[in-house]
Amino acid sequence: MTKRQKVWHYLLTLLKGVAIMLVLLTWDLKRTKAGWTIPVTYFTTWIFLSWLVCYPALRNKYQSLYSKNGERFETYKHRALTMHRQDIGNSHVNRRWTPNGVAANPWEYTTGTTQSTDEILNPVLIFAEHLWATFLLILFGPLLAVLAGVMKLVSLLRPSR
Repeated sequence: MTKRQKVWHYLLTLLKGVAIMLVLLTWDLKRTKAGWTIPVTYFTTWIFLSWLVCYPALRNKYQSLYSKNGERFETYKHRALTMHRQDIGNSHVNRRWTPNGVAANPWEYTTGTTQSTDEILNPVLIFAEHLWATFLLILFGPLLAVLAGVMKLVSLLRPSR
């Protein structure tokens, strides 16, 4: 990886954490006669340095937190319809729904798939999970970096068996 690619990757990673940075830094926003100001406190310094120094490295280390293949949200309607179709497939004979000869389930949806909010909510859920992971990495970034350094030092000092 060239220096230009490393710088681009670093800036892109910082950009991915900018939404949480805005929330954290504007948490203590004050209205003065001159306008809006963010007072420089230990907390704002902690957050800003954590974002600049620790966040890109920690985001690379904990890439599994940003996976798009996590738990999928499934509505009760979709789950019920899936279980219903499994029941029909496993238990019914000759694709009959009732003993009086009805060949189709009158309560079945008329389309091939149910209308649910699963496809809408899954990206929102993934975005919220990623936002939460970013919040935690920025808030506790220096602590995680120190912990990782101590663990590395202990592993180097431990005599091999």
